[in-house]
Amino acid sequence: MKVCPQCTQRYPHESSFCFVDGSSLEPLPDPRLGTTLSGQYVLEQVLGEGGMATVYRARYKLVDRPWAIKILHAEVVRDPTVKERFRREAQHGRTITHPNIIEVHDMGETEDGTAYLVMELLEGQTLAHVISQGRVPVDRTIKLAAQLLRGLSRAHDFLVIHRDLKPENVFVLKGDRVKILDFGIARSMHDSRLTSVGEIFGTPEYMAPEQGTSTDVGPPADIYSLGVMLFEMLTGALP
Repeated sequence: MKVCPQCTQRYPHESSFCFVDGSSLEPLPDPRLGTTLSGQYVLEQVLGEGGMATVYRARYKLVDRPWAIKILHAEVVRDPTVKERFRREAQHGRTITHPNIIEVHDMGETEDGTAYLVMELLEGQTLAHVISQGRVPVDRTIKLAAQLLRGLSRAHDFLVIHRDLKPENVFVLKGDRVKILDFGIARSMHDSRLTSVGEIFGTPEYMAPEQGTSTDVGPPADIYSLGVMLFEMLTGALP
């Protein structure tokens, strides 16, 4: 997040100038940097920030290994539904362990009661960035798609439906290894329901038609989303 030094208005990280007075924005210091979670994880760098959480690079003191830690924002952590979805993201990530799904190592709470997830630290780029560079060759598309299918198959074996599969939630590592990210709105068909009538989850461009009318979607919804992604990889455009 950034801040205007004149009016102190806050802006997303990608903004450059204040729309009120035109001043150049400055990074807002994160008070969590340099602190230690649970006596084990030292927060060293902000990797990204979204509407629900901030992701940090952290160092595990016991074996000096880097991890990525996702911490919920204080303004959403009081919502019990959000907190339960966060817990289920950790549960899904630890249950459906697979080379093509991001590893979830641990879960806990900060001293002020904010929930966090400890995940493997990935180095590479999102599939969205890959697509933005131009059409993906057929051979490379097949290689990436095969790994996505293996990861989805593992999740579906445990009756976990991702429900928001899109290029931003796929990470491409060195050697074109693929990791599926963010099971935050995934639903296990064993879970009790957390959705209300009329509540819809997903990203419209990649959502299967049935996601617009029901929360009880199954594995075909993820396959539909994958099909849209493959179309976009090969053509450079959405269907």
